[in-house]
Amino acid sequence: MKRKVIYLLVIFIFFSISLVAKEYQVSYVNSARTDYLAVFDYFGKKYLDINELSRIFEGDVDISSDFQKATLNILQEELTFYFDNNWVKFGEKNYNLHDNVQVIGGVYFIPEYILKLFASNFFPNKLNIENDKIYINITEINNYTIRRIVIDPGHGGRDPGAVGRSLYLAEKHLVLDIAKKAKWKLESRLGVEVFLTREGDEFTSLGDRTEFANQKQADLFVSLHCNAAWNSKSNGTEVFYLSTAQSDEARAVQALENQVIKFEDEESKSRYSDLDFILYDMRQAEHLKESADLAKMCQKRLVRKLQTKNRGVKQANFYVLRGAFMPAILVEVAFVSNKYEEKKLDSSDFRNRAAEAIYESVKSFKEKYDKSM
Repeated sequence: MKRKVIYLLVIFIFFSISLVAKEYQVSYVNSARTDYLAVFDYFGKKYLDINELSRIFEGDVDISSDFQKATLNILQEELTFYFDNNWVKFGEKNYNLHDNVQVIGGVYFIPEYILKLFASNFFPNKLNIENDKIYINITEINNYTIRRIVIDPGHGGRDPGAVGRSLYLAEKHLVLDIAKKAKWKLESRLGVEVFLTREGDEFTSLGDRTEFANQKQADLFVSLHCNAAWNSKSNGTEVFYLSTAQSDEARAVQALENQVIKFEDEESKSRYSDLDFILYDMRQAEHLKESADLAKMCQKRLVRKLQTKNRGVKQANFYVLRGAFMPAILVEVAFVSNKYEEKKLDSSDFRNRAAEAIYESVKSFKEKYDKSM
């Protein structure tokens, strides 16, 4: 009976939160950049994701540790919202939002009415709304959108990841080296900020990795791994993005990477419920096309650079991708369980080529999605 109630609750919430009710097209005066702002339907009421508001205005968000308060800093102004409250503080005054602020899956959702306040009370000289189009007239917004990238070297500390059967190489050391090489290439050549979820051999929970990316207001999240299989002949490269696994092979990789939770405490494990997956999957669906595009770009360049078997782009329910509120992919560079690919992974040149492929794929993605280029 208890399981039935939980199942019905999941279904109820799933159908109560529409992915995207509509979209505003965002244009920037005196710039070729365009963007989109999604409107979500929650129990028949329209809401905006506070992170997306921050993104289109090149601002930042600060959420209190107890999730009771969120501060949005945009256009050199500060707006304060409170969970389950229908007021926003702007300057010294409070303004009625007409509906309560919601927190879903750890994300603040603001009533769509905030846009009317933007246009009429807060930024009347900098923002105009006509039907489903938003016009922003500010010169200080940057001409590009891909500015911050988080690279996640999988495993670490007490979690070695997969271990080779011939040279006994630990996945955690291999992917950290690739991540550091990719970080240097991206920062020195592309002028973006790159953050690593771990700088050394320390354990970081899966949930903390994407939470770190969200706190950094990252535009992309790339999780790096080395594959493993019972069959020692399995080989090749594959890239994943978040969704339900579509094949037995994808489910096998999903199980392999998700078993990391055995190293986590009970509080951390509680983040990985089926209900959380539905909420996070719905939130990540906003970036589904971009995640798929980045995965395809990365897969193509990795196979070309590494001369490995092309295992294709796939989807799976990876815990480490669940909480990433930006385009996110998981890369399986090669099979450390295959003695030939383990030998390749042992080569600094091979790891450097993997980092080069990641750099090239991010560069191509940036060129495509930076609207002013």
